[in-house]
Amino acid sequence: MKTLAVLCNVVLFTFTSFVIATDGAPTKAVYVILALLLLMTPVVTVSVLARRATGVRARRAAAVCNVLLLAFVFWAFVDQYPHPSEMGFIEYVVVTVATPLVSVATLLRGKLSPRSSPA
Repeated sequence: MKTLAVLCNVVLFTFTSFVIATDGAPTKAVYVILALLLLMTPVVTVSVLARRATGVRARRAAAVCNVLLLAFVFWAFVDQYPHPSEMGFIEYVVVTVATPLVSVATLLRGKLSPRSSPA
């Protein structure tokens, strides 16, 4: 599950980077925050998952970032209705929804108790 979470986060970061490079950076403040979340949450999550001796606080912070990202993603989907009919849109939706879900499941999978062993 950890490998899947890392892979999903790398794909999300790469996909988001390509979208920003081709469509340009957002100008509205809330979309700038969303873009930062889309870029920084995968970095934080991968760094937490890649470290074997990561503390409980770091895992919780990464999980909170992923939940916040998921909330922003759903808000953006509703705010941007009707959705563009561009190639790759469905794939991007799947990646942006699945990645935080897989990441939170991996981060919270019995690893937040102080007695649990490192990942």
